[in-house]
Amino acid sequence: MNKIILSSLVSSAALLAACGGGGSSSSPTTSPPPPPAANTAPVVSVANNDQTAQVGQNFNYDATQAGTTFTDADGDMLTYSASFAPTAAGLTASAGVITGSPSQDGTITVTLTADDGNGGQVSDEFDVVINPAATPSGKPNIIFIISDDQGKDSSAQYALSSDLPNTPNLTAIADNGVIFENAWVSPTCSPTRAALMTGKYGVRTNVAAPGDDLAANEIILHQYLETEAPDYTSAMIGKWHLGGGRTGPNDFGVDYFAGIINGGVSDYNNWSLNINGTNTTSTNYVTTELTDLAINWVDQQTGPWLLWLSYNAPHTPYHLPPSQLHSRNLSGTQADIDANQRDYYLAAIEAMDTEFGRLWDGLSAQEQANTILVYLGDNGTPGGAVDPVVSQRGNKGGLFQGGINTPLFVSGPGITRSGAREEALVTHADLFPTLAELAGVELSNYFDGQSIVDLLSDETAATRDYAYTDHSGGWAIRNDRYKLIESSNGDQDLFDLSNDPAEETDLLDGAGDVSAILSELETEAARIRNVTNITGEKFSNLSPLCSDYVGQYSATAKDIFYNTEFQGSLETSSTGNLCTFSSNAIPNHDFNDGEVSFANVVGEVDQTFSFPTAPTLAAVTTPLNQIDNAIMLNGVKVDILSAGCFGVGDGRTGCNDPSEPWRYDPMFPGSGFRVDNNNAHAQPNGSYHYHGPPPITSGDENTPSGVIGFAADGFPIFGPYFDDNGTIRKAVPGYRLKEGSRPDGPDDPGGEYDGSFRADWEYVDGLGDLDECNGMTHDGQYGYRVTEAYPYILACFSGTPDPSFFK
Repeated sequence: MNKIILSSLVSSAALLAACGGGGSSSSPTTSPPPPPAANTAPVVSVANNDQTAQVGQNFNYDATQAGTTFTDADGDMLTYSASFAPTAAGLTASAGVITGSPSQDGTITVTLTADDGNGGQVSDEFDVVINPAATPSGKPNIIFIISDDQGKDSSAQYALSSDLPNTPNLTAIADNGVIFENAWVSPTCSPTRAALMTGKYGVRTNVAAPGDDLAANEIILHQYLETEAPDYTSAMIGKWHLGGGRTGPNDFGVDYFAGIINGGVSDYNNWSLNINGTNTTSTNYVTTELTDLAINWVDQQTGPWLLWLSYNAPHTPYHLPPSQLHSRNLSGTQADIDANQRDYYLAAIEAMDTEFGRLWDGLSAQEQANTILVYLGDNGTPGGAVDPVVSQRGNKGGLFQGGINTPLFVSGPGITRSGAREEALVTHADLFPTLAELAGVELSNYFDGQSIVDLLSDETAATRDYAYTDHSGGWAIRNDRYKLIESSNGDQDLFDLSNDPAEETDLLDGAGDVSAILSELETEAARIRNVTNITGEKFSNLSPLCSDYVGQYSATAKDIFYNTEFQGSLETSSTGNLCTFSSNAIPNHDFNDGEVSFANVVGEVDQTFSFPTAPTLAAVTTPLNQIDNAIMLNGVKVDILSAGCFGVGDGRTGCNDPSEPWRYDPMFPGSGFRVDNNNAHAQPNGSYHYHGPPPITSGDENTPSGVIGFAADGFPIFGPYFDDNGTIRKAVPGYRLKEGSRPDGPDDPGGEYDGSFRADWEYVDGLGDLDECNGMTHDGQYGYRVTEAYPYILACFSGTPDPSFFK
């Protein structure tokens, strides 16, 4: 329904009546004053179309249509009023903008009246059809929008500028969710995208500058979800810019890619479109084409889906978008673009909002109610488009807030903090575990990322203590108040963001003592930036949680006998109920330095082990037979049992019978096993492994030992020292050598019990600190202990080993 209602025009013109009389012709006459000009009432130029809304959802509609609904020939300033019939149902009007959250379904007729202040009025009527509140069904769909080069000063969700884009579609959704004030990304696009896809900072991915390639062995979110959330279908539409050539996204496991392989386009209306490795030339407006592709893909889905929609807008070149997509009055001449870059930049954001609205409106009410929107700017506003009067310093490419503090909001089903603004620290790496958890994966953290899902429903949820970001030009780190920037040449700046949000005063130039603040931030940055953050530590961490050891390392090690260098690698992650350690079996120390070289040559052997994050003690213990025993924090496994048994073959090999008691102990002096000074050697496939105490223990008479690895059942392995009621000492095993002689028969070795066989030892309850498996409960936590004597690390499993350790 649409009606244009004209009100009567009040004219000040008077009608003059002619009259005759007998007055003298010579009498003077006075001419009447000219009548005032008649006022022209405003008219309706562009009538409003009927609108739709939904119960409980924010509605925001500019019924003046950016001042184009009415025109006034006299140029009078128009004011607006609105009425609602039969009821407002939660809607209000201000200056012609209709907003509110409808409280009931039905149809509301809105009458918007324009008044020119001189007695002229005209009204336009339209309906707002309010649909019932939709209810989510099944697992949520997820739309993750990445805006290219959009800082907070250019987002309608933040009041950092008086010149903001008109984005009613995004605003309506953001207002129903959580808007984050302190989200950090990298200052340029490729490092941000690498962190989003991998959950790792640039110092780990080595993606530090635009165009850097993401390493082929990285696991990106799409590939991860295929394994951990197989009921989800995912697509990547839009900008890639992480190398790998035209099939780069597909090679990383993206099933459907459609968009731009490189960093941008030279012409928004003539550009190279890549769809699953095939390039064609598109002459459609980029933002419109990407939205068309997204709509087509969504329409084909029958189950839950994740749409990674990485718009190229509002990245350069600055241009004039199609007029129907934005509200700005722009000529589009190159001279005007050059002189008013921010206007054209904001027009591109408005065009993106309009096209997103088309995608959103294409979803049914039930689909909308079941779809989560996550929106992020990948770096700050470019220098040429920054509002010069904003309160943030810096822009794209720099580590000041204007370059790295960008818009982030999340809204949709399950997000109960409607209309909330959140001060928690968030980084780009956090989006990997967040998106995975929204898809149903139990993932509180992943490498450098920490999920923010709990914050979406609980304002008291645990948050980050520090935010960090980096790129080729340096790095930055902050806590809840202070921020440290270190450039690539070592120069530092320190700011108090609470009292100096514009970063105008460098605390390092002042007279006050900021050494404690500087030390705190430098220490945390060193921890993050040290890629040997697991194996490079002194193993003093006492935490029994494998999730506290998530990280990555690489280290150089040398085979002393062959004078050959190797590069060790280890990646650890925590997903749901499991921790996973993947390494190439190369240690973080030199090896093969014994009196006799290894029988087998060491080589890089890929190995992956998983174990429970919350292990429990089993009713009965499990023998070590046919099970790799543990994985250490330097990526080397433990395999205590030897492959040699008495009476089998030559007495040194072929012990595959778990019931065979007479296994040789490679740690027994003179056993003949070729182990190096680290109590390790190589298996026939080249896998380096420990048989006895590894060289990575820590602690002393003054310091308890930290965790050095995890057993196959998930329980931690500590070094030897523990705090015994105020005294630091080594844990004592509960084993002793048996007395007398071994059995002497065809299947028995005979001779004295001397420790050359593992069966020479017996466990005596209460003899030492440790139980039969070489473990103990200390401070409420069960864990195994490294001991100098038998059984060295563990003698059995107190919990249930994970199948990934089975031989």
